Amino acid sequence: MASMHRIRQETIERLGPEPTTPLESLAHTLAAHAEQSDDWVVVEATNNVYGDGVRTGLTLGDLRALHQQLAND
Repeated sequence: MASMHRIRQETIERLGPEPTTPLESLAHTLAAHAEQSDDWVVVEATNNVYGDGVRTGLTLGDLRALHQQLAND
């Protein structure tokens, strides 16, 4: 139980408070996956439809770009 509490506290310290808006949720998700590369597919739309090994959807790079655009608006 104590280790779960410690993990919870460390996660909250790293990611901040629980998000309450879509923009906060996007920032929270990006923070949680900060170590992942831009080409990592987060939301997959298709897999192998357009050719073997071709996946479509939103990558972390796409989400980072969208977050930047939204934050600047």
